[in-house]
Amino acid sequence: MKNKNKLLEKALLIIVMALPLMVNAQVCDYTASSVTFNIGTSATLPSNSLTSYLLVDNATKTILQISSTPSFTGIVQSKLYDVYAYSYVNNNTVTGLVVGGALSTITSSCGDFSNSLTVRICPASGTGSTCDYTTSSFTVKTASTPPAGGTTQYILANSSGVILQLTSTPTFTGLSGSQSYNVYAVSYTGTVSNLTVGSSINSISGSCYDLSNALPITVCVCQPICLPVTVTKIK
Repeated sequence: MKNKNKLLEKALLIIVMALPLMVNAQVCDYTASSVTFNIGTSATLPSNSLTSYLLVDNATKTILQISSTPSFTGIVQSKLYDVYAYSYVNNNTVTGLVVGGALSTITSSCGDFSNSLTVRICPASGTGSTCDYTTSSFTVKTASTPPAGGTTQYILANSSGVILQLTSTPTFTGLSGSQSYNVYAVSYTGTVSNLTVGSSINSISGSCYDLSNALPITVCVCQPICLPVTVTKIK
């Protein structure tokens, strides 16, 4: 009976450990360079009113596109955007409603914004891939708190399954170039074998451990380009 209890405890531990190991990608709401939004029920506006739809950079709050319909085209960067509808009386008092301007500078004698709709748009690049991150470091979000009573580590592996980085937090640094990776979370008790940088993800083993599904990540870090400059005396 004692052995059965140990086996049951071990089985329960594996189940509990398996639940929180999912790591969340930055989910793309749209994967095309042209996007149309449903506006739902429109408010009743005065006959001399206009409505403009704005595509705004979520981080900087800069207006990127202005459209008379809830459609935007030519989107090239994969990131978070905010979409607004701005309705105003057409009496030549609106200011700041320009591409490149700050959202906060829009004013008019009679106008109002809709609530913002935040979306992640990931248009395919010219190589057919999407960049999830464009910096040399990134952090992924975990779906829940790692289980207590065990150890959780996060793995960055290349497309061949070779472990490149192993961290106690879901943050990876020192990346360069444009590369595709897989991110994993592994939780375990006791000891595990081959959980080291340079080992294969498929060679990890242990008496009580669980490995999450792979989270594919593409990182595109732009490298500085040096251009030769020749100075010529003309006088």
